[in-house]
Amino acid sequence: MKQKTYPYKVFVCKDEKMTALACAKALTKVVKNKPNACLGLATGGTCIPVYEAMVTDYIKNHTSYRNIKTFNLDEYINLNPLYIHESYRAYMNFRLFSQINIQMKNTHFPCFKHPSAYETLIQKNGGLDVQIISLGHNGHIAYNEPGSSLDSVTRVITLTSSTIRANARFFENNPQIVPKRAVSMGIKSILNARKIIVIITGIGKAKAFQHILKNKYDPQWPCSSIIFHKNVEIYVDAKTAKVAGFKYS
Repeated sequence: MKQKTYPYKVFVCKDEKMTALACAKALTKVVKNKPNACLGLATGGTCIPVYEAMVTDYIKNHTSYRNIKTFNLDEYINLNPLYIHESYRAYMNFRLFSQINIQMKNTHFPCFKHPSAYETLIQKNGGLDVQIISLGHNGHIAYNEPGSSLDSVTRVITLTSSTIRANARFFENNPQIVPKRAVSMGIKSILNARKIIVIITGIGKAKAFQHILKNKYDPQWPCSSIIFHKNVEIYVDAKTAKVAGFKYS
C-alpha cells in the first residue's frame, strides 16, 4: 500500500541569520501558546544561531520555559573524556538551557543502554509538540543515515565516514577522535511529532533539499521522509533555495 504524502510549507529567508531567526520565532511561538509543551531539539552548527535567538527572546520578552520539557534527537557514545564538552548535553547546556529558566530535570537525552525507554518517556509526556531538524550533507536527519528504515525508532547507530568527517571540525579536524557511534531517535520517532520544523542553511545542504522537493521518498535520502508528515514547515536561506532550484515569488 502506497503511503500518503502531504504538502509542506517552505519559507525562504533573506540569509542564514534570518532563517535561524524565523525558526526561533516558530519555536518560541509553540512555547508561548503551550507553556508545558514538549520540544524536540537538535544540535549541530546549523542550530547555534537558532538557540542564540531564543535566548535573546527570553532576555527581551521573558518567555517562560519553566514547565517546558525537551527531548534531544541524539547523543554520542563513548566520547573521549577530553572532549566531553562536545557532548550534545554540554552543547545544549551551554547554548540554551543555562541561559533560560528551564528546569534541568525536564531536559532529556537518549541513553544508549536503554534506547527504547526514550520512546516510552516521550509518550508518557504526551508526545512531541514540535521537532526541529537540520539536514546532513548526505540527507541524514538526527543520525538516521542513508538506508535507515521508515519504521526506525530510538536506537544505537554506527556513523558513516562522511558524517564522521563532517563532525571532525569539532574535534581538532581529526576524524580519529570523533565517536563512531551514537544513540539517535529514529525516522518514525521524528514523524510522530505533531509538527516538524526543518532548518536548511548553506549551499552544501542544497542537494538534500532537492531530494525533499522531488516529493518522492528515497531511503538513501532520509530527509525525504518528511513528505509523509501532515505538518511540516521548512525554513531555508535564499541562496540555498536558489541552488536547489526552488522557485518562489
